[in-house]
Amino acid sequence: MAKYNFDKEVNRVGTDCIKWDSTPVIWGKKNLLPMWIADMDFPTPKFFTDKLIKRADGGVLGYGCRPQAWYDAIKAWFKERYNWVVSDDQLGFVPGIVVGLAHALRCFTKPGDKVLIFPPVYYPFAKQIAAAGCKEVDCPLVLKEGRRGEDYEIDFALLEKRIKGCKAMILCNPHNPGGRVWTKAELKRIAELCLKNNVLVLSDEIHCDLSFHRHIPFATVNAKQARNTITFHAPSKTFNCAGIGASEWVATDKAVHDRFAKYLSDGDFDGGHYDSFMPSAILYSKKGAEWLSQAMDYIASNIDFVEQFLKDNFTAETIEFSGKKIRTSSQKENVEEYAEAKIGKTQLIKMIRPQASFLIFLDFRRLGLSGKELVEFVVDKAHLALNDGAMFGEGGQGFMRLNVGCPRKTLEKAMKQLKAAFDRKYRL
Repeated sequence: MAKYNFDKEVNRVGTDCIKWDSTPVIWGKKNLLPMWIADMDFPTPKFFTDKLIKRADGGVLGYGCRPQAWYDAIKAWFKERYNWVVSDDQLGFVPGIVVGLAHALRCFTKPGDKVLIFPPVYYPFAKQIAAAGCKEVDCPLVLKEGRRGEDYEIDFALLEKRIKGCKAMILCNPHNPGGRVWTKAELKRIAELCLKNNVLVLSDEIHCDLSFHRHIPFATVNAKQARNTITFHAPSKTFNCAGIGASEWVATDKAVHDRFAKYLSDGDFDGGHYDSFMPSAILYSKKGAEWLSQAMDYIASNIDFVEQFLKDNFTAETIEFSGKKIRTSSQKENVEEYAEAKIGKTQLIKMIRPQASFLIFLDFRRLGLSGKELVEFVVDKAHLALNDGAMFGEGGQGFMRLNVGCPRKTLEKAMKQLKAAFDRKYRL
């Protein structure tokens, strides 16, 4: 088995890379370390890039078509990893999952229809709902303390109320941000409510191959629900090849599949460029599985590193009295007048440990900063480009999304910059 080196640093500056070359433009600053957009800084698997090079060496870059190998690789991958059996006539192609969601909304809804999402959630969902002329219905997730720390849960009592009258739901499975992998029981309850209310589910499962826990495709939890679901999947996040523009969708109900396939075909939205079908055909393989297994081990170690670093470096003295907690040392003399005062330490920057993917939702709420102050702290003081949690909708305020799909040296640099900013603000 090949051994892959995820410590290798790749200079992406000057390669027309959004993550590195657009950061100075978006933030208006040149000194920021980009740890935001969800692509990894790991080299794309060489056995795949070698194929791309060989194809280009052929000398003709004409129109591409879907080879049978594309269908076969997707079917084998789903069967092997998720015990999900699909057929050729249930599969389709779109150049990207957000593109696919945009077209699905236009195909199956009309302006004014209600579409439900679970904020804080991947921000293009809300954008595409609005662009389709639909009305966004929010069912905010609840952040609860559990055995493994804070994690998101679905408020099913609220969902039962909010789902009424909705035409569609966009489900993020696994969830982004936060990295929650929904359980079979949770997915079943969602399916029951969707069936009861005749709600079409558009399930974004782009992060599923990066799950540390068992991923369950939403379309597999209930035979009836499967007929009312379109699943979107792609090799792009998994194997760091998002720039090629290749995604697949699955609809097991013939009527749903044919309606969406016709819409895409009529608009000429279902074609790919010369290399669009290569990622799935090549990466969904034994070699791909080996690379992914090693990548997941490395990502897990990066997550462990961040979790421990936060525990070790972002604590401060706290004084608690009259039910209130104050982070200070200067006020200690005044507070000690109160007999009930307690002095201890509190971790001020925490994280939601992801059950899937290379994205960590950092929790800064204990710093007591406004949204503007938090952005200034991270950008101007720590010199980091992260995704502001507020952009993910209700419940995202006070959070920042950190991409740890990078060599450890890059991650260490980012965390040291955050620590330096914290020390200057809270320890001096």
